[in-house]
Amino acid sequence: MKFLATNDDGIEAPGLALLARALSRLGQVTVVAPVDESSGCGHQVTSRFPLTVTNVGPGRHMVDGTPADCVRLGLLHLAPDTDWVVAGVNSGGNLGVDIHMSGTVAAAREAALFGKPAVALSRYRRNKGPVDWDAVFPQVQSVIEHLQSHPWKPGVFWNVNFPDLEDGSANPEVVACPLEAAHLLFRYELQQGKHHFHGNYHERPRKSGSDVDVCFSGKIAVTQLTAG
Repeated sequence: MKFLATNDDGIEAPGLALLARALSRLGQVTVVAPVDESSGCGHQVTSRFPLTVTNVGPGRHMVDGTPADCVRLGLLHLAPDTDWVVAGVNSGGNLGVDIHMSGTVAAAREAALFGKPAVALSRYRRNKGPVDWDAVFPQVQSVIEHLQSHPWKPGVFWNVNFPDLEDGSANPEVVACPLEAAHLLFRYELQQGKHHFHGNYHERPRKSGSDVDVCFSGKIAVTQLTAG
């Protein structure tokens, strides 16, 4: 099995290092990731100027572009024999309608447009403290193996969100669930002539059984999506 790994947190992100390590136990891994963080860029692609690809180690490449650019370059040039594309692990949730803004999810969507099985992985954070990536490691392996065992059809990809659990918690249950339809409640405050965004991600609406509800309840939320 050959994997293409990418993200929107940048080539040096710990979540990407964890992902590459987890996937390497399941097959061969090629990493193609942005030079810098590009969170919230959505499905932006670059066509107005050339892109630079820099090799930063065996099977590791960084691109001065977006996550979707990385997938395009990976599948067309750097790893055209890729079997699966996996994006993440994002530091922070990509739940509900957030998927339309997420560079992580866009990378998986781009892969699905190429006809490849793909999954976007994110780890929800309740606070700004450090993420225990070692605890996420077995969850990543488990979810990838779980998805590989399920039937797949072209144009379909998955969005996965890992919960923020207390230290020492048992491996969480994997739950298939739909996206939360309601977006985050927010407002803008005018200060010195500029509008400042305010919203509490952790208090967003959560219909019972939605991906937000499942993840916030301490389970792994898995949502199947279509690229078109």
